[in-house]
Amino acid sequence: MSNAKSRFLIGFLVLLAFVLVGNVQAVPAVPDAPSAPNSPTAPNKPFALPNDAVKISEDVFRLRPSKDPGTGETVEAYAIIHKKAHFKNAPARVKSPTKTSTTSTCYGYLASGAKWKWVEPWVVNSANNSGLSENFVLNSLSLGISKWEDATDGVVGNGAGVNVIGDGSTTSATLVADTASPDNLNEAYFGDVEDPDTIAVTIVWGIFSGPTWNRKLVEWDQIYNTSYSWSSTGEAGKMDFDNIGIHELGHSFGMNDLYTSSCSEQTMYGYASFGETKKRTLEIGDINGINKLY
Repeated sequence: MSNAKSRFLIGFLVLLAFVLVGNVQAVPAVPDAPSAPNSPTAPNKPFALPNDAVKISEDVFRLRPSKDPGTGETVEAYAIIHKKAHFKNAPARVKSPTKTSTTSTCYGYLASGAKWKWVEPWVVNSANNSGLSENFVLNSLSLGISKWEDATDGVVGNGAGVNVIGDGSTTSATLVADTASPDNLNEAYFGDVEDPDTIAVTIVWGIFSGPTWNRKLVEWDQIYNTSYSWSSTGEAGKMDFDNIGIHELGHSFGMNDLYTSSCSEQTMYGYASFGETKKRTLEIGDINGINKLY
């Protein structure tokens, strides 16, 4: 083939290639695969404890240790399940010591000395199926935190307590209670819970073993079960949000549940019922416990 013909053929092929490329349509990007069922990015799946959660007491479970993404420290978590179903089998209620008494030992901790050593903010997604307003949910949790903080000096109402948990804000973002590892976000929200007997769940990450001086809390998450109707006024047949919220916040401070009949009037008693409102205030055992911890 002559050089002229070769140059012509090459030029034609190059021109044809440009024409073809110019008419190629962009191929749509393949969408990401759906999140795995147990992934933290699959928020529509009802909350359930991991299969390897270890029951350590009545309704408290230890989760697998993980790394704190902020510090790199090894931390573990407790998931505390607040039940209604056991209520019918709970011991008869016994009147607790009066608020003027200072002798009550009706308190317990997730671990001795495990407490907050710095102040962190928190967020709440207040979307719910019970008509509770965003302002009510935020203010209810904020007031509950203030009640626990006010009691840290052992005296309620004098305003001399310790600032333990930071300010809260609302968000419309999807929140997920962390069962695999902490994400350095303290969060509360309403959501589906696989176990219909569970009113609410609080998960607290921290260091709970080793020297007492080294123990600390690093994160808390809360989920309020949408299988229940929620109320702001103690309505019959509904769970009172103030009543349940201040109990759950006790766990966020490091307090544990109580199950004995002699402690059944304390805010940290581990069972609740429809329309119950008495946990809106702290009793002497709760006050003595938070004072000793902080």
